[in-house]
Amino acid sequence: MDAWSSQQLSPLYGREVFRSREADETHARVARELKPHRSVWGRGNVDAVFCRAELGALSLCILRYGCDVDIEPDALGNFVLVQMPLRGRADVHTGAQTLQIHPGQGAIISAHRPVRLRWHADCEQLMLKIELSRLQEVARHAFALRGTGNVGEIDFDMPFRLDDAAGAQWCRMVAGLASSFDGFDPRWLSHCEDNLMLYLLCHRPNSVLRQQADARRGSEETSLHQLRRAEEFMRERLDTPLSLEDVAQAAGMTRRGLALLFRRFRDLSPGEVLRNMRLDAAHAQLARHDGASVTDVALNCGFSHLSRFSACYRERFGHLPRDTSRLPAARH
Repeated sequence: MDAWSSQQLSPLYGREVFRSREADETHARVARELKPHRSVWGRGNVDAVFCRAELGALSLCILRYGCDVDIEPDALGNFVLVQMPLRGRADVHTGAQTLQIHPGQGAIISAHRPVRLRWHADCEQLMLKIELSRLQEVARHAFALRGTGNVGEIDFDMPFRLDDAAGAQWCRMVAGLASSFDGFDPRWLSHCEDNLMLYLLCHRPNSVLRQQADARRGSEETSLHQLRRAEEFMRERLDTPLSLEDVAQAAGMTRRGLALLFRRFRDLSPGEVLRNMRLDAAHAQLARHDGASVTDVALNCGFSHLSRFSACYRERFGHLPRDTSRLPAARH
């Protein structure tokens, strides 16, 4: 029992629900306490123990069968089950995946996927039964998914490692909860439940994290598309007076959204980007030495105040517009 000591789990062992040496009785009691299922009993003697502490949306359980047993509960339906062997080993079959779990490595069984289990004779497990609807609610709030309706099914990748840093922290959190059943404010216990669920969602690969990553990629692509539309609109109208409202409308967003977009990707305001576009266009025209005057170039590039144009030009290029027009063409 590496991850948890007997002392840490003693409050849970003290909540024994039943003990049995009969296969039929054990099957009926486990079906009633957890979920109806089919079971096939193998080698060894039945020496079953079931302990449970119920909180709000979580139940902590310890289960031992004492002999080999194959269990087929189909899909769990309305709860997710975290299985963490304290001793021995078990096999988990879900879809095309088969996984052997043992101390240091568990499994998080999704609510909607049919599963088959084989508990070997030496297996005793600590299990966490999590109400699916509460897990979905925690995911909705934590990952800002309120506007997407139902979070849907939540799948966790397997195996569920308990022997790395994240797993060690998880074990400490579970041990703390296992010793907090009596005498604690229910509101605080509810907070602990949500923290455990949030920890799983944040620190173990799962479908919610992938959904959020996909949403971010989609949002990023949309934002970049809007940025390109805004900049193309400005670039095509350098000689035309433009308002922030004009650019925002062309990009299909609000003025505030436009300002945030440019600040995020360009670290400048839309007005600053437009000014730099105009200055760059003016610089290119003056460098061509095609006979255009500084005044004509400034007006063609949207500058109506020549003194301001000259000041901005010098700030950007380090010299005045007339100096560019006088430089030899080879230097450009």
